[in-house]
Amino acid sequence: MGFVFDPPEVFRDMGAEILLFDEEKESIEVRFPVQARYRNPMGVMQGGMVVAAMDNTYGPLTVLLGTTSVTTHINTTFVKPVARDEPYIIITARVTARSRRHLHLTGEVRDSRGTLVVSGTASFMVLETHDPESA
Repeated sequence: MGFVFDPPEVFRDMGAEILLFDEEKESIEVRFPVQARYRNPMGVMQGGMVVAAMDNTYGPLTVLLGTTSVTTHINTTFVKPVARDEPYIIITARVTARSRRHLHLTGEVRDSRGTLVVSGTASFMVLETHDPESA
């Protein structure tokens, strides 16, 4: 991988692994193991943990694109549960629109068979843009 990313503790705690970062397409793909401690009483991955995984995909994308930003909005649509025997989920996120002060992203969560389980959008307020030439 040709990029530098120092992940936050929560990213590491969730066992996340960046599979792909495409700066030109402004997209990222991250795999998260479905840990037993993240399951609800029905045995499926608890919805809040899926959203946390999504936020842990959106955020790193904004960092890798050279911004310091904060989440202002996350919208999530649950299509089907993350099954009890699911070993991992893969989240793909990409920038759909950006301005000097805002980033808008879409995301999809797929199970290990490639089935869509969750989709969503997120908005970020850009606090600072980092110029790699000035570093």
